[in-house]
Amino acid sequence: MSLPALQQLQGQWRQQLGGLQMAWARLHHNPELHHAGRMQRLAGLLQARYDFSRGDADAQVRGFFARKGQRDIDAA
Repeated sequence: MSLPALQQLQGQWRQQLGGLQMAWARLHHNPELHHAGRMQRLAGLLQARYDFSRGDADAQVRGFFARKGQRDIDAA
């Protein structure tokens, strides 16, 4: 399996885990866990779509939220 294909697979897996984490957080009314799930899902999307490494995708997401100053973004 080539490196880009592996990055895409790992990114898709992280998107699914992020979605599950968000659902679990909604069930337990935990906004911090919900935020973490959204961040993981977004990092997985970047990793899958743009072939970023896990570390690069995480850094991009953290940087985005740090620049925007947004801790809690609710799903629409």
